[in-house]
Amino acid sequence: MQQHQEFFEDFSGNKTDSFITLPQSGSSRINYIASSEGKKYVVTYNENARENEAFFYFSNLFNELNLNTPKVLSINEERNLYVQDFLGDKTLSEVISAEGLSDRVKILVKKSLKALFELQSKTLGKVDFKNSFEYESYDDLPITHDLYYFKNFLIDVLEIEYHKSTLLKEFKQISEIIQTLQPKVLMIRDFQSRNILVDENDEVFFIDYQSAMEGPAGYDVISFLYQAKANFPNEFKEEMLEYYLSFWENEAERKALKDSFNWMKMMRFLQVLGAYGFRGLIQRKAHFLASLLQGIDNIYDLNQNWNQISQQFPELYFIILRLKSPEIQSKIEDLIIQ
Repeated sequence: MQQHQEFFEDFSGNKTDSFITLPQSGSSRINYIASSEGKKYVVTYNENARENEAFFYFSNLFNELNLNTPKVLSINEERNLYVQDFLGDKTLSEVISAEGLSDRVKILVKKSLKALFELQSKTLGKVDFKNSFEYESYDDLPITHDLYYFKNFLIDVLEIEYHKSTLLKEFKQISEIIQTLQPKVLMIRDFQSRNILVDENDEVFFIDYQSAMEGPAGYDVISFLYQAKANFPNEFKEEMLEYYLSFWENEAERKALKDSFNWMKMMRFLQVLGAYGFRGLIQRKAHFLASLLQGIDNIYDLNQNWNQISQQFPELYFIILRLKSPEIQSKIEDLIIQ
């Protein structure tokens, strides 16, 4: 930490007023809020070189396009320590937790969706996805990874029985369908209220976009509106989906986008449940444990109200039903309070 503070002081040319470590969530990155002569900055240390280079690339591109994202102001020689703009004291997630679905929150959600569309449209044709962190596009590799993430870290951890070859064949079918979904844009991948900062003027800014890749436009909007912790009412979610769709002027693209929404819900809900299993049940991180039961409710509701799962993927359908059984719910509650 001392070396990190000295790097910041070299950048600012002054002694720090304060240098505070932020709590870590799902990442191994270490973030600090540094203050010098009354001005705040974010200082980040990360040993993952590929992740850093992806973040630097996308930050530079987004700033060239005048998007609501931080500027990287200084990078050390090893390129594992850097200074960014300070864009706000609170995340949108914190505002939602404090206020619920207030009028202010509704406005901030709309601002976030509009800024998302601007990012998607302004970056079209301008991104070299070879600079992506883990995947260039949401193709068979990341889709299959997400499905196995759900299987390995939730279903297997909970010891839910299933027919292995049948489920894996269904996963293959799901991957083939997801890869065809349109329209394709820059997909932030982890677009949720924890990764949206709100400044003193109630402007919104996106952070944590280093995992961006090419993918279906519906993924990020579904990730945002259907995140478990926010738990927005269904009526509001549907209203906001229509609001987001209104930005798309091309009728064919708008229809394809709308047709993709339930597929995106399924994929995001399964991926998130894998994360809750790994980060929560295994790593014991409180944020993920707190969201697990709501995450199960999300996929269960889709399972009951969208007949595509039962018709095309019966093994997955029955696994999701088992997640809400008294036996499995009791097992989950026991694991949460351990």
